[in-house]
Amino acid sequence: MMSLSKRTKEATKTALAMTLAYAIALSMDWPNPHWAGFAVAAISLSTVGQSLNKGAMRMLGTLLAAGFSLTLIALFPQERWWFFAVLSAFVGVCTYMMGGSKRQYFWHVAGFVAVIVCMGSVPPTENAFNVAILRILETGVGILSYTLVTVLLWPSNTQNELEAAVRRLAATQHELYRNYRKLLHGEGRAEDTRTLRMLEVQQFNQFNQALAAARTDSYEVWEVRRQWRQLQAQAADVMETLERWRESFAEVRDLDLTRLLPDLDDLAGELDARLEQIGRMLEGESPERPPHALELPWDRQATRSLTHFQKAALAVARNRLLHLEAVTRSLFETIADIKGFGPESAQPVETSTPQSRFMVDRDRLAAAFRVMLGFWLAYLLWIYTEIPGDTAFVITTVAIGMALANMPLLPLTAAFVPAIVSVAFTALLYIFVMPQLSGFAGLGSLIFTVVFLISYLFHTPKQGLGRTFGLMMFVMIAGVSNQQSYSFLSVANTALMFPLVFAIFALTAHIPFSARPEKVFLRLLGRFFRGASFLLTTMPWGVTETPTRIDRWRQAFHMREVATLPQKLAARGKAVDTKVLPGTKPEQVQALTTNLQALAYRMQELMDARTSQQAELVVRELLGDVRVWRLRVLEVFGAWSRELAGPSAQALAEGLDARLARLEQRLLETMNKVPAGELGDQDKECLYRLLGAYRGLSEAGLEYARTAAGIDWRHWRESRF
Repeated sequence: MMSLSKRTKEATKTALAMTLAYAIALSMDWPNPHWAGFAVAAISLSTVGQSLNKGAMRMLGTLLAAGFSLTLIALFPQERWWFFAVLSAFVGVCTYMMGGSKRQYFWHVAGFVAVIVCMGSVPPTENAFNVAILRILETGVGILSYTLVTVLLWPSNTQNELEAAVRRLAATQHELYRNYRKLLHGEGRAEDTRTLRMLEVQQFNQFNQALAAARTDSYEVWEVRRQWRQLQAQAADVMETLERWRESFAEVRDLDLTRLLPDLDDLAGELDARLEQIGRMLEGESPERPPHALELPWDRQATRSLTHFQKAALAVARNRLLHLEAVTRSLFETIADIKGFGPESAQPVETSTPQSRFMVDRDRLAAAFRVMLGFWLAYLLWIYTEIPGDTAFVITTVAIGMALANMPLLPLTAAFVPAIVSVAFTALLYIFVMPQLSGFAGLGSLIFTVVFLISYLFHTPKQGLGRTFGLMMFVMIAGVSNQQSYSFLSVANTALMFPLVFAIFALTAHIPFSARPEKVFLRLLGRFFRGASFLLTTMPWGVTETPTRIDRWRQAFHMREVATLPQKLAARGKAVDTKVLPGTKPEQVQALTTNLQALAYRMQELMDARTSQQAELVVRELLGDVRVWRLRVLEVFGAWSRELAGPSAQALAEGLDARLARLEQRLLETMNKVPAGELGDQDKECLYRLLGAYRGLSEAGLEYARTAAGIDWRHWRESRF
């Protein structure tokens, strides 16, 4: 017996669900059966869990939109401009929430369905309630149809995919650890691990997606969902801690670590064995032994010959290694709990990443503004001109605009071409095939065949945009109803509507700023250094200054900016076309974003070290020297935020080295003056961590200066058309 491929099964399920949704909607004589088809097209994904999640988000978003729309119509029945102002504000809020929420699709649906209900009731009449209820009913029918088909026909769950994803991630992190261990001893180059680091990020994202799906369609995963969420946080912590550990290697490479940290090899071997045991458990094998908690004391006698900066670098590297030990031990216990090899896992280790809180995101705010502006332009065109598509023009502008706002790196042509091709394909079916059909037998066969072919041909994630536009355009243009009529003008209006919609997107994309990748890169770079500069101005807080509540909010805002901007810059850097920028190579842009990530880590370490308890005598004595160092770094960061070339690497090195040498000398003098026994080991370690943070930030800035000096920034600022 021939077995069907997964690709064929998924295409068959989508086609059958679409046909069933139309059959139910037509049998109920509902006026807009294509709404049920839209629901099937939108939620049909590669896994059952993802589809069910998306179906639930679509239903909940529709309910929110219906409630909001009916309330809005009741509040402003005769005031057109107030009505539209509040509606556009709601769309803006939904767009903003899409960018930072795990429930992106919920907010997307809430935004454009509210527009559908409101635009279908202009001017407001008693028809608004019917539109809202019908939208809810037909969306529910589409979701129910797809759910029944996926559950009853070739049922499956994504637990195996989740376990495979976490195995791949654990194996990559183990391999990274082994490579970093070699780097610590001077073997190999950091550049050789770049591919592994990129693979780790991709696998972590795949693990997140698989976990979201498996929690829905697998009872076994749902039963231990708390442990899986804990594992997710711990895997992210391991990923960040490994990177921070690697960043500290350059400062300790010249030290004899085995002499300074006698138990280093034992701890490194324990970590290697622990990560190997984690892999065994994920393969279903029981661990050979539980993890052992190890300390990493340093040899006090051996460290006496080190300078204070060397002790500081050693303290930072040791601190990262101890945190890695703690988080991998917690990860081991969590996986043992999930796999049934041990008792319930312990509480997760506290991470050094700042706790998330509500903070205004400037990029998401700009995206929401552009969607609202496009909405207003479409609305005004609809009111004052004879625009093709009528209200569908306004609705389409919002629906596609919100989707594109969540994909800022996607070129407009990448969305426009699939839309036009889909319109042309569906128009041929509408004009030449559909008029020949009679009865639901012929119509159902056409629906099944077309949806199957689109789903089969565009089955990979990279082809998702073509698949979505293909299904959506077929549902929109076919306009299936019980009283079917055909009009070439309807197809022509739809075909003309899309160029106008994308013309609005092209216009709003450059408001308020240019959307060219290199221009966006420059703006984000300036924001990074302005944020870092503000954080440096907060260093006197708690010593000579007392911050207000607003000051603390600003500090949290800029901490978030500095932490998140390197990732945004890395994404934008990949989109920069270096072929039109003489003097710039892709490797330079990539190296620059890596330097910025190192700067962000060093800034975080400095902020963390500043919050630790410091001996008042030492702080008071070093206050002036720290201020001189801080003012120099502020001067450099300020220059970089305005002129990207800024101070040369040589001038920066000379200036910072002199200030750091003075700071180290003053620390030595101060510690010699402190009475014996007044400074404990913990106090000294805190001081060394703080000194290491100063040195680390200076070194990271120097690396950035060297990389930035090799780029010809003049061409980045030039206007291009």
